[in-house]
Amino acid sequence: MELMQIVKISIALSIFWLNSHALPQNLNITGFAPTPQSLTAAGKPEITVNFNQPIASATVDNRSFSVFGRWMGVCPGTFSFLNNNQQIRFIPAKSFSVGEWVTVGLSKAISSQSGEKLSTSHAWNFWTSVERGSFDFERIDLINVRKGGEAMIRTYGAYAGDLNGDGYHDFVVPNENVSDVRVFMNDGGGGYLDFDTYSLPNNSTPSTNEGADFNGDGFLDFVCGNISGNSVSLFFGDGTGALGLPTHYPVGNGTRGLCVLDLNGDGSPDIVTANRASSNISILLNNGDGTFAQSTNMNTAASGETACAAADVNEDGLTDVIVGSFNSREIVVLLGDGNGNLNEFSRTDAKGSVWMIAVGDMDNDGHVDVVSANSRQSQFALLRGNGDGNFSPAEVYDVGDFPLAIEVGDIDGDGDLDVVTSNFSSADWTLYENDGTGTFVNPRTLPATSAGSCAVLHDRDRDGDLDITGIDELDDLLFIFDNTAITTIGSGPNQFGPEDFQLYQSYPNPFSASQSAATATITLPFSLKRPTQVKIELFNLRGQRVALLSDKTFAAGNHDVQFAPENLASGIYLYRFSSENAVLTKKIILLP
Repeated sequence: MELMQIVKISIALSIFWLNSHALPQNLNITGFAPTPQSLTAAGKPEITVNFNQPIASATVDNRSFSVFGRWMGVCPGTFSFLNNNQQIRFIPAKSFSVGEWVTVGLSKAISSQSGEKLSTSHAWNFWTSVERGSFDFERIDLINVRKGGEAMIRTYGAYAGDLNGDGYHDFVVPNENVSDVRVFMNDGGGGYLDFDTYSLPNNSTPSTNEGADFNGDGFLDFVCGNISGNSVSLFFGDGTGALGLPTHYPVGNGTRGLCVLDLNGDGSPDIVTANRASSNISILLNNGDGTFAQSTNMNTAASGETACAAADVNEDGLTDVIVGSFNSREIVVLLGDGNGNLNEFSRTDAKGSVWMIAVGDMDNDGHVDVVSANSRQSQFALLRGNGDGNFSPAEVYDVGDFPLAIEVGDIDGDGDLDVVTSNFSSADWTLYENDGTGTFVNPRTLPATSAGSCAVLHDRDRDGDLDITGIDELDDLLFIFDNTAITTIGSGPNQFGPEDFQLYQSYPNPFSASQSAATATITLPFSLKRPTQVKIELFNLRGQRVALLSDKTFAAGNHDVQFAPENLASGIYLYRFSSENAVLTKKIILLP
């Protein structure tokens, strides 16, 4: 055999051996949608993830591929596998609320058909769109958080979430002076029923809090950090609105901030706390069943860690933790490695004593930004993210005195994140409008009575805009503010209600019982683009139905439903339109 033939045969055999013994290709993500930090997702968004290898469908379920809304909780849905199993498509079985922060998480349990595990976990966030809104708010209710005969209980902190799966946000508030948690169930009309009380050990001083499904049963649970108890307390929800007995886990001293994220990529939510008194953070890793391993304390370069939030600030697909400090007045970035560890990466001057922070893309450049409530300076600060874990110098805006909470959301429905701060000493809330570039204009103020605290932006009444539920910390009151935007649902890509279903303002509103008999009726106008079965009911603010106004199929077109409120006492009432796939509520004011 000639030498050249021998060489060719040797090369061919070598190539064959290399191919047959090649190292397996890592399973990686090559693309996903919706876009991280976007504010344009539909209410039932199609979520897709692309891979470089065909996926073993048996490794994909609601735990390895989790979809979670901050208010609506765990989102069930249907998985399909496309493009030779190299794309996973998820279609939600229920709608998120408008303006909701949604987290998608892929755990390392997902594998390819050849057995390769996902090389690292992956998570991202996006917002559902708000199609309408305004900066005009009307206070429609004031709810006492105290029991009869109670002195000040110091209500501080709040969580809005659907605890019973009816599509409405319930409201959970910790109370520092009496060491308990009180749950207000939404009445289905945007009001709240009488609260239930869940006790904590004496002198716990519960404060910072969040909701998540910690034990994987599909129901929202509730966790709060305890300032004096130096612990976190976890309540499991049962899906009916009730909470179980709490379990307590030790953390650092003086817990003031808390965030939830899957830190080690196993598909279960973990907890990080910011502990001002011990000047550190604590990491609690979930065992996968809602119990937690002993906490690990971590010192940062900051002093007086008071606030924390979770987001992917360096855009590597791993969730990071952002910490705000009260004493050293800075924002510290701790990068997650996907294995349960955090590594300090950057520090930025916040230009004030940080009490609380919030995250989101404030300037629509696709990167995570941070806003902080700078308490002693009576300002909020914006720190623009660069997408690599660093932030630009803080830009500050004046607000009321001693802001101790900050919230972001698209208040006016124009596609950017606006800001509301809760101001303790000036007893009010400050709202700022985003001009679309991260510059904030047109500040407005909503009054509290004694101490503005912990306002939550959320669509309380499911009418398609963001309302405000605020707390007065010293008078222990819930302030219910209604966004007064014109109601039109189903006309945009969100389709939170029937297609082209428009509900117009009732008239006269307010209605006076002293009007003449000729005008002693209230008209409820609406229009439909297709025949629809519509039920129209009237409720008082205790959630009791006082009248069934109509229950029939209406043809396409404009309609007026009229009723005479002659037997109703003066006050605020809610009229609810409901069809097969939507519920819409507005209010009527009856004067004496």
